[in-house]
Amino acid sequence: MASESLATRTIRGTLWTGSAFALQILTTLVFYRVLAIDDMGLFEWSLFIVMLLALLCDLGLGSALVQKREAGDSHFNAAFWVCLVVGAAVTAAVQWNIDAICGLVAGQDASQMAPILAGMMWIVPFAAISGIFRAKLQRDLLWRSMAGAEIASSVAHAASAFGLLALDFGILSAVYSAVVREAVLLIGLALTGRWLPGVAVSRESLKLILGFGLNLTGSRCINYVNSNLARIVIYGALGPAALAYYSFAYRLTLMPLVRISTIITRVFFPTFSAIQQDDALLRRVYVKSTQAVALAYWPALMAVIVFAPQLLAFVFDDPSQALWPMRLLALATLVKAVGASVGSIFLAKGRASWALYWSAFSIIVLVPSLYLVIDPWGLIGVCSVIAATSVLFLGLSQHLANRLIHLPYVTYLASLSRPLLLAGWVGGLSWVGSLWLPAAPW
Repeated sequence: MASESLATRTIRGTLWTGSAFALQILTTLVFYRVLAIDDMGLFEWSLFIVMLLALLCDLGLGSALVQKREAGDSHFNAAFWVCLVVGAAVTAAVQWNIDAICGLVAGQDASQMAPILAGMMWIVPFAAISGIFRAKLQRDLLWRSMAGAEIASSVAHAASAFGLLALDFGILSAVYSAVVREAVLLIGLALTGRWLPGVAVSRESLKLILGFGLNLTGSRCINYVNSNLARIVIYGALGPAALAYYSFAYRLTLMPLVRISTIITRVFFPTFSAIQQDDALLRRVYVKSTQAVALAYWPALMAVIVFAPQLLAFVFDDPSQALWPMRLLALATLVKAVGASVGSIFLAKGRASWALYWSAFSIIVLVPSLYLVIDPWGLIGVCSVIAATSVLFLGLSQHLANRLIHLPYVTYLASLSRPLLLAGWVGGLSWVGSLWLPAAPW
């Protein structure tokens, strides 16, 4: 297979599997416009906890099934039943102890948070086994089928959200619609994957994939906590309203990148794994794919930086609370975007442990930095730390990836010249245009 063909399939897969995200952003904008800011802060805090538990229950077995090319139906069967049992057990344990858990993680907001967290915990068992069905589609590079399931889940999410809002369910509209989205996604992946698990569970089959999966789970959980350290610090020091303002800015800047990074891993990881022994081909595909992500992402971020006041004015009566956090997070995202596929190189080369070590290093750097700035500078200080450390992290992680595939830094940097020129042109044009537009232009 030619490198151009493989790169084209990779980029097309990213676009296909990411096509549902715009609808989710629209639904989020409606929630923030309609619901109380404190309630949205508690929703975001509950979502952080639930998604961490979902990562734990996944056990990394879906990705292990993609990386281990020799894995067959017996391995898929074992992975499905283990993830289902773990997901159900964790959900039951949290539901049984919901008041104590909310008291521990929410303090004085425990009574308001309890129904939110209890409802959202039903996401966990669905998410735990979705990765197994997704792995079936990933192995065959069936991005269109995967995108169909994700688009259907986004449509179901939006429809249920707007319906529940109309029925005056309040913050539970966000909770129940999130559960609906995960359930519909699971059904869609199962239907398009055309696979159902058998009842037999082989210990030998599980052993083949479990080591890789557990390493990856540790890396993912640490990386997830790492990417959400700001939420932990903000909620503890500034409360749910500040967390909501930060989360909104995050959702329009870093969250799309987090989603795209997840999509990139789903697309690039199996693609890179298929050519993991051919470094020359892997270098060409990696450079072209990274350039394509920058071309798609950098110009949009420049427009967000320029038009941040107008975007925020659509949602908040006082947009000043989120203005500079949004701009600083957009700058951080500009840097992080070009490193989004580094993790796929680590995984494709069988270096899941590298991702784990890297995530641990990031936490060691971020934790003291965030706590040093939260008191004097608040949200702006937190977002400044995120922007500054993103430069450091990109340089180090890219160095490791370049070593693995013998990619010269000059070649890598040269591939980013076109995205940089396009982003500068879009940013300049947006700034000139903003001078002629009214205060809150559609």
